[in-house]
Amino acid sequence: MKRTRVSILFLVLAMLLALVSVVPAMAQDDPLVIWADGERAPLLQELGEQFEADFGVPVEVTEIGLGDARDDLLNFGPAGEGPDILIIPHDSIGLLVANGAIVPIDLSGFEEDFTEAGLDLFTYQEELWGVPYAIENIALIRNVDLVPEAPQTWGEVRELSQALQESGAAEYALSIQTGNTYHNFPVLSAFGGYIFGRNEDGTFNINDIGVDSEGGFDSAEWLSGMYSDGLMPSDVDDDVAFELFTAGDTAMIVTGPWFSQRIIDTGINYSIDPFPGAEGVTEQGAPFSGGQGFAISAFSDNRLLAETFLLDFVATQEFMQILFDGIENEEGESSGGRPPTFIGVDTSSDPNIEAFNAAGSNAVPMPAIPEMGSVWSSFDNALTLVSQGADPIPTYENATEQISIAIEAAATGDVFAVTIAGSFQAELGCEEAWRPQCEITQLEDQGDGIWTGTFTIPAGEWEYKAAMNEDWAEAYPEENVALSLSEETEVTFTFDNNEKTITDSVNAG
Repeated sequence: MKRTRVSILFLVLAMLLALVSVVPAMAQDDPLVIWADGERAPLLQELGEQFEADFGVPVEVTEIGLGDARDDLLNFGPAGEGPDILIIPHDSIGLLVANGAIVPIDLSGFEEDFTEAGLDLFTYQEELWGVPYAIENIALIRNVDLVPEAPQTWGEVRELSQALQESGAAEYALSIQTGNTYHNFPVLSAFGGYIFGRNEDGTFNINDIGVDSEGGFDSAEWLSGMYSDGLMPSDVDDDVAFELFTAGDTAMIVTGPWFSQRIIDTGINYSIDPFPGAEGVTEQGAPFSGGQGFAISAFSDNRLLAETFLLDFVATQEFMQILFDGIENEEGESSGGRPPTFIGVDTSSDPNIEAFNAAGSNAVPMPAIPEMGSVWSSFDNALTLVSQGADPIPTYENATEQISIAIEAAATGDVFAVTIAGSFQAELGCEEAWRPQCEITQLEDQGDGIWTGTFTIPAGEWEYKAAMNEDWAEAYPEENVALSLSEETEVTFTFDNNEKTITDSVNAG
């Protein structure tokens, strides 16, 4: 028998009334805390107002990026400073489960409301760890006027680049985000490369890393040739890719449905295509498929309310439609556009959804295992080095070795890197604050378990932790260390891996 939302509401209301009779202030004073990215936060705030009206429980929505939410849950959750609910990408599940940071969600009776692909993405170790709301993949966006027919192989892409340059029609045939594993994966997969192989039971074989496989090397050499021969630009991010595409300087770019409206706004006569394959290897390159969903923190004291909020307010036709439609900013750009996992959502307002889905028909689910966290920075760095002229084969071999070292270190507890990750990192040149992967603030191994480093930090009120092995899976201490600087100061940090303690010259003095 299908479980109904009404029955859940009555059950939770009854339990709330019972609790209020014992602790009268609870329902009024304890907010349900939700962490959401900038696109979803305003929508959830409105839903929270309805939840408060129905239950008498206030909802507090904090805007935070998806990656930051995952890291901060591991960072602050154990100290009681995390959310009750947070939005996560599906590939964070393995890491969060391994650290006991989220709890399974029971969708019994509601499964038929969701696509099988969406549920599969959020299923790990035979349990469901989130309420999925979107699934996505990247595709090749082609200027039809410059390239009338979609290229079938990456070899054809190279020939197109040469032809467009010789004719003066465009500077490049293709621009791919530089040093980005996610956007470059279709090249790797087309040549037969992969991230992790599979065991006989279908699970990932973390000892079989396909970056330095024959196909991995072939993809590296293709990329290297494109860069070294001036057929593809380096230093490309999303904004640069769109600038080149809009100006007609590049004929094709790589992006996903989250930029659907931006693609339309270029004014280019475009087509959304599957990725080229490699002659004699594959017919098409496979992108990663990924998903986003709502998870419940294991550190929450309001799990029952959190589940009720998700099942009876979020997992509804009305709200899932709102999530897809999104909201418009001052420039008229919509925050929606990701293909929904909730069956019955009307996607007709976005003409690109069907094409993105078709381009991802062969998509490979991004591994949601904890070991995937050991891949990103090493492979990103390798891709960047290749774009800068590094020899592709030893570069991919070194990346594979670094991935293996990181995986082994995570399994054995060994330390290969200690990063001072904190609120001041962006000031020191890191991509953003609280970035355990940033090499700029890594300490040096002095031997005997002692790691040290000295950094010049500007005046301000800061906080930090010592993160092990470029990840939040292991970080010290449990609560952040405060660092108060009245002026720019050289601060020396010392981490003792024997005692698992971090000290700094300011607080020690």
